[in-house]
Amino acid sequence: MRIFFAAVGLILFFSCQNKSVPVVKEPENNKKVVPQKPVKKVKTALVDNSKIFNTIDVDVKPDFKGGINKFYAFLKKNYIVPKDPDDNGSLQGGIFTKFIIEKDGSISNIEVIRDIGYGTGEELERVLKLCPDWNPAMKDGKPVRCLYSFPYYIQQK
Repeated sequence: MRIFFAAVGLILFFSCQNKSVPVVKEPENNKKVVPQKPVKKVKTALVDNSKIFNTIDVDVKPDFKGGINKFYAFLKKNYIVPKDPDDNGSLQGGIFTKFIIEKDGSISNIEVIRDIGYGTGEELERVLKLCPDWNPAMKDGKPVRCLYSFPYYIQQK
């Protein structure tokens, strides 16, 4: 058994001798390699269905079919000036309102910002609900929701 271990030991000893293996070195460059970030593909911005644009942010502003003068004629025809409780017939002033013109041209979210009292704001809101559809605002060739503000002035004689 001694001879067996001696033989295995000699075989291991001679097989583990230091053999020189050539080491391949990469050429040294003074340039540092910076990995590049992958290029992201930019998609064309899609118009958000829920976003409400201001008239300044759209390509084509919304307009009443027939023009703004026809819109004011519609208001004048349908607006009934509320009675002044003093009954002196001198109710006059501005009613400021805003609403959203939807993609289909309908009006929604009517809000009276300021009125002169006596039910003037409520009456304007009633008339706006009767209003026919508008031509909607356009952004990138597509109809979008748009906030529209305007004053309406009344003078009772």
